[in-house]
Amino acid sequence: MQSAPKKQDRKTIREQRSLLHGVQVRTNFHSLSKRSFNARRDMLTAAYESGAYLKDPENRGQPPPNPLSDPSSMDGMMGMMKNQMAMIIPNTLIMSWINAFFSGYVISRLFCSCGWLCMRG
Repeated sequence: MQSAPKKQDRKTIREQRSLLHGVQVRTNFHSLSKRSFNARRDMLTAAYESGAYLKDPENRGQPPPNPLSDPSSMDGMMGMMKNQMAMIIPNTLIMSWINAFFSGYVISRLFCSCGWLCMRG
């Protein structure tokens, strides 16, 4: 049921990896010398502010596109819908099994606990 993942272009991979690199530098600052950390931090900060790692530097500062009008995000939404549809059948079977075997038990326990059916002095 799952579709094969799409190949990402080079610019998208570069943007994602540069963000991960920044996170790892920030996370592992304690293992770097102060001078080395400051140099890496300054280099990454300048690159992020200039938009050197962005896949679409001309769209910088603009809001993201509407996911309903973007055809590339429609595939992701269709994949989620297919997964939900595939889960309907097992859930329906489990609910019908529970309904068939436990409905009388739940009703009898409800009546006994409320005192409607079991009149105990």
